[in-house]
Amino acid sequence: MSGGHLSKEFFELVKSIGESRSKQEEDKIIVGEIAILKQHLSSPNISARKMKEYMIRAVYAEMLGHDAAFAYIHAVKLAHEKNLFAKRIGYLTCNLFLHRDHELMLLLINTMQRDLQSSNHLEVCAALTSVCRLVNMEMIPAIAPIVFKLLSHQQEAVRKKAVVAANKIFKLVPETVLDQKDQIRKVLCDPDPSVMGASLHVLYEVAKHQPAASKDLVPSFVSILKQITEHRLPRDFDYHRMPAPWLQVKLLSILSILGTADQKSSEHMYEILQECMRRADSGVNVGYAIIYECVKCVTKIYPDHGLLELAASNISRFISSENHNLRYLGVTGLAQIVQVNPTYAAEHQMVVVDCLEDPDETLKRKTLDLLFRMTNPQNVIVVADKLTFHLRTSVDTHLRRELVQKLTSLAERFAPNNEWYVNTMNTVFELGGELVPAETAYNLMRLVAEGTEEDESADSAFRTFAVNTYLKLLEKSSVSDILVQVIAWVLGEYARLANVDGYTTEDIVDLLADCLERPFEDPSTRGYLVTALMKLIGQLGVQCGSAERIIRSYRSSRMTDLQQRCYEFDQLRQTPALMRKVLPFDASCEDIAVDKDLTFLDGFVAKKQDEGAKSYMSAYERAARAEDSNSVKVPEDSKPSLNFTPYEVPTKPQAAAPMPDFGGDMGGYGGSVEEPQAPKGLNVSGPRKWGPSGYNQPGGAKPDPPPQERPSAPQPSVPQAPQPTFTAPKPVEPAAMSEKQKMAAALFGGVGPTAAPAPASAPPAKTFSAPAPAPAPTPAPVRVEKVPEPAPAPAAIDLLDLDDFGGSAPTQAAAPPAQPAFGGDALLDMDDLVSTPVAQPALQPVLGPLQVTTAQVGATWGQLATERRVQLQTSIGNCQEMMSRLQSSLNVAPVEIIGMEGIAAGRVLPGNDPCFLHGKLAPPRLDVLIRCRDAGVANTVAELCQRSMA
Repeated sequence: MSGGHLSKEFFELVKSIGESRSKQEEDKIIVGEIAILKQHLSSPNISARKMKEYMIRAVYAEMLGHDAAFAYIHAVKLAHEKNLFAKRIGYLTCNLFLHRDHELMLLLINTMQRDLQSSNHLEVCAALTSVCRLVNMEMIPAIAPIVFKLLSHQQEAVRKKAVVAANKIFKLVPETVLDQKDQIRKVLCDPDPSVMGASLHVLYEVAKHQPAASKDLVPSFVSILKQITEHRLPRDFDYHRMPAPWLQVKLLSILSILGTADQKSSEHMYEILQECMRRADSGVNVGYAIIYECVKCVTKIYPDHGLLELAASNISRFISSENHNLRYLGVTGLAQIVQVNPTYAAEHQMVVVDCLEDPDETLKRKTLDLLFRMTNPQNVIVVADKLTFHLRTSVDTHLRRELVQKLTSLAERFAPNNEWYVNTMNTVFELGGELVPAETAYNLMRLVAEGTEEDESADSAFRTFAVNTYLKLLEKSSVSDILVQVIAWVLGEYARLANVDGYTTEDIVDLLADCLERPFEDPSTRGYLVTALMKLIGQLGVQCGSAERIIRSYRSSRMTDLQQRCYEFDQLRQTPALMRKVLPFDASCEDIAVDKDLTFLDGFVAKKQDEGAKSYMSAYERAARAEDSNSVKVPEDSKPSLNFTPYEVPTKPQAAAPMPDFGGDMGGYGGSVEEPQAPKGLNVSGPRKWGPSGYNQPGGAKPDPPPQERPSAPQPSVPQAPQPTFTAPKPVEPAAMSEKQKMAAALFGGVGPTAAPAPASAPPAKTFSAPAPAPAPTPAPVRVEKVPEPAPAPAAIDLLDLDDFGGSAPTQAAAPPAQPAFGGDALLDMDDLVSTPVAQPALQPVLGPLQVTTAQVGATWGQLATERRVQLQTSIGNCQEMMSRLQSSLNVAPVEIIGMEGIAAGRVLPGNDPCFLHGKLAPPRLDVLIRCRDAGVANTVAELCQRSMA
């Protein structure tokens, strides 16, 4: 270190800190230095040169964990200096010392405003750096207008820092930047590539926030990405001979957002994505990163068969590598691809099994996530066993929580029968009871109570199985709280169905009473047990000698809920007839008639009024009587009541962004190709500063070739669909399979193209099974095959694709009557192309709009027996857009919007049975709850939601 402007004390401080041998010795040095600094800073008339040194020494003290708050005000003062070097040191120390909500920030606002408008670009850069670090909500109205003006500054360093500051402002107040989005868009055409690269970050945030309003920029992003891959940028942007890899990654991320469920925008991207993957395959790590980002983009945009094949080919090289980092990348990419088409995972069966047994914990976790994504009704039992094994052996709380969520989801979606579902959930309760949400236990109880509602004898046998199972589990000495709660409820309702040898109803009552003495983490668990005892004693008239002891012990409990249950138990025991009436057998699903007017109290009220008691008056009536007790008559309609009308969601008025025409109800999966329109993107031609050929060739970039000329898009002139007599050659059975091969075959059951459909004899668990496919499904657009194949069986439909495309045929939903049979869809399956000139008739809509009120929905909701829940990732940003998409794609009527939740109502055609939908939006996640009477209608509506709301 050299520098005559630094004192000897500073050099000694740095040297002593470096030579200290223990933390105690270092702390002693810093404490002494803080005392010296306090003494120096208290003296008047400190020169700017000395003050700079003192601030740097205070930074050392702060970095080593000591408090130097006494120096904060001096750092603010140093930022006010006119000397440029001192000002920059002041801003630097303010960035290190202060946070955006610090009380001293009020003293910096005026200084920042003045420096942002300075003619010296170095001062402007220093102020912009502090804006990115310290700007807060109160400063934005004063700072933002100046920052937006600096986007057109003559110095490229200032423009770049202004873009970064705008990105910071967007994260705090998005509306402030969206009001100036035209200025942000202009920065994309900046002649300096570093400024353009900085603008990609704020444009990425804008695209996430308003994807529909940013789709006109797709040609511009594609043009820039093409120029980057062609080495149009200066060599300074290269990394390991890869042109601007971080700019490529950011551009690919933006394109993946803008191409989601949009065929027209995606078609502009196909060629450049293929070129990016080809050029990035150079054998260096940064090239692998670009390839992986391309794979992610390919799986998110509207699918193309050729691109999916290329992405799967690259991923197969990763997953087959000996490098653990590349294998991790391969498994992650494969998990993305199987969401579009699970068959691509079938060729890597043995590698996936090896990854499951790999000692690398991160690789093992990612492989479990891959298995979860490729689960289907054929392999759910094997996958659930693997997840259960890792739940049993893992000690990582975060991994255990993920495994509990995955097991619960698989059991509810793919359970082959109710008995398997109960056993699986019992295992989850035992191994991770503290991590299981209460809603999961309620779903299990509801399944036991309602059954399948198809065969009463089967439901009774299932309840007997549940009672016997839980009776054996209760014998264990250690059972999780949530499992005890489920056991107590089931035994309290259906203990009379038990047929376990050696157990009578009295024995069950004694077992529940003994269980009360166990230690529980959740204090409400004992309340479940007390209620179960109360039900059994009331329903069966069982004499329990320990009932008196239980009531006496727990009616003085600190938990008021347990006290109340014990007092109710004690009172009901006095009248057994009333107890049997209040606690009937198997009445949990019966509707309870609630007397809202409390007419049973009329006699009591009349008696008290006869004795001289005053009638009850509401506060409004009392105020009216006090004002004029003789003349005021309260109108019935003006009496105060609960107002159920929701407040309107505050929205900022803005011009409606042009939405792409998706050609039907299914978001672009069917329909005719629109006529080509003039490009709406920015003209990205600019001064020639990116290389010998410039940012763009003179005259602008050449237009992309029309998408209909792509060889991957099948044309109507292809041969007819094959006859049903076509069969694939039967594979030769191996002589013997190793254990690993058997495991691979079990894990990948139902994933390959020749997988057998699930047996229809095993009914899935009610309200938790995957939606049943339509009787005659049309192949999904991602299932384009080079060789024509017979129409796929229903089990071949991808039920995992909840994030992007739903994995089912787009034409199963209602389409406009004028829709042509072939359309212009570039991704139709071979089976869609038939030679008959007669157009297929459009399918009739499942639902029609139903005009009801929120109160009517609430009154009817509980009477609808079938419920389906759809959880998916969505690009919808607000509740109004969610309701609009529900209305257009499902033909339902909106009922009410409250915050980020909405209710819609429809009637099942051709009848009038109601079907209600409740959507809860938490971007990018959307939960839709469907209630209707018919399970088939619920399944169909659930499928439509998955496809149209992604």
